Amino acid sequence: MTSVQNEIQRKHLIVTDLDLSDCQQMQEVKNCHDSNNKVHKKRYSEKQVHTFSGNFNRRSRSAENRSEEHEPNIKQSIRINSYFNEVLQSKDKQMEKLLQRLATLHKFNEQFDVQNKELRSHIHILEDRIESLQFEVANCSHCQELMQQRDKCLTENQTLASDVSMMKTLVYRLNVQIENYQDRLRLSKDVTNNTNNTSSDDVVPHSSSKSTWEESDVRTHSLAPLLHSYDEMIRDKEHLIQQYKQEFEHFTGELKKALEENNSLLLQNESFRREVSSWREERTRLQAQIDVCRAKVEAQTRKSDLAKEKLMEVMHCYEQKMQSLVLDLEHLQAAYTRCKNELLSLKSFKPHATDGMEHDLQECKALLEQLKEQYKNEKHMLVKSVEELQSQHVEDNRKISEMIIKNETLEKRLEEQRTAIEEFQNSVISFQRTTEKIKRSRDRLKARLRIALQWTQKMEEGQVNIQNTWDALKRLETIVKHKESQVRGLHARHLQEIEKMQKKLSQKEETIRTILKGKLVIGENR
Repeated sequence: MTSVQNEIQRKHLIVTDLDLSDCQQMQEVKNCHDSNNKVHKKRYSEKQVHTFSGNFNRRSRSAENRSEEHEPNIKQSIRINSYFNEVLQSKDKQMEKLLQRLATLHKFNEQFDVQNKELRSHIHILEDRIESLQFEVANCSHCQELMQQRDKCLTENQTLASDVSMMKTLVYRLNVQIENYQDRLRLSKDVTNNTNNTSSDDVVPHSSSKSTWEESDVRTHSLAPLLHSYDEMIRDKEHLIQQYKQEFEHFTGELKKALEENNSLLLQNESFRREVSSWREERTRLQAQIDVCRAKVEAQTRKSDLAKEKLMEVMHCYEQKMQSLVLDLEHLQAAYTRCKNELLSLKSFKPHATDGMEHDLQECKALLEQLKEQYKNEKHMLVKSVEELQSQHVEDNRKISEMIIKNETLEKRLEEQRTAIEEFQNSVISFQRTTEKIKRSRDRLKARLRIALQWTQKMEEGQVNIQNTWDALKRLETIVKHKESQVRGLHARHLQEIEKMQKKLSQKEETIRTILKGKLVIGENR
């Protein structure tokens, strides 16, 4: 326990139980100290006294009673000591865990420091890069040129806006001048009509003004040039629409023809694909047959070469045997002639043949007969072997001729297959050309379709523009009708005012006449 405390003090670490409070830990420590003291007292009391006569146990009845009283205390102290040991072990384990955690924390702290340094260095690099990029942007000639172009475009836009406003004012002034000129023309027409009406018969002036206003058209009064321009634009648009319709009909006919051609070409393409697949299958089959025939030819050539080699070896062996037999025959003939000469010489001398010589002669005769029989047998065997070899040679020649014939037939078939393959390749090349032509025609059709779509878009835009112009014309017509109604109301009010003024003038004339008549009457009476 003291060693553990010293280690804790040396490490300057506070180790506490995570499940117990500080008060409980202090109480456990005190109990552990008391139990240790009690244990030491017990050991001191249980010490034995050693004497000369033997071990003497210092114990009396009072001591026995005391020991019986101390037994539960000893058990309790043992329990406390075991518990304290368990607590110490748990504390040691917790301390080890905490030390491991602290080590891992130190490691993570070091890693975080390294990462922080790396991030700071990266931040410094990025800041330097940002500063350099800002400096480049500030000193960028292309950016300055773009800014100058933007300023130029802004100034041009302002000038164009001012020009547009000026054109609007000019158009407004021109419309006003046109309206003034149309008013003057209308007034001149009204004056001519009034003069003609007064010269023909005496009619009330307001009736003539009515006729002139009814005959004159308000559209020609203020909007004649604009309406004429709209009419011309509408005629042009209708003419363009008719042209577009004719071109579209022509294009639809061509498109139908192209689609029919495309369908026929697609059918041809499918048929060509089927033929190509069948040709490919036939080509693979013929290639397999060619490979098999080549393998057979190679095998037959190998067999024929082996047969030739065997035949040459047999012929060489036969020649060697024949040479050896010829040599043996020559030796035998020489021996036979020598023996014959010896016999003739012996016969000429006619000596008395001894028994030994007769015996030798008989042995020689027997050997001669054996050699003759052996020669006959070997000759017969050699003749048989020669006949067999000749028959085998004939068979080999026949097989070689058959193999040559087969090789020629196979070469002919190979040439035929090569010609068929060349024809197939030519058909494939023609098919590829037709496919390329089909692709080109398809691309042309796509281009025509795009052009047709563009034309349709243009026609739709033209129709939209025509619709917009038609709507504008409708609006202008409603405005003109409104103006006409306003003009008619003004005309009616002017007529009413003229009638009122005429009535007032007639009344004034009557009053003046009455006044003049009264004055004349008064003058006559005087």
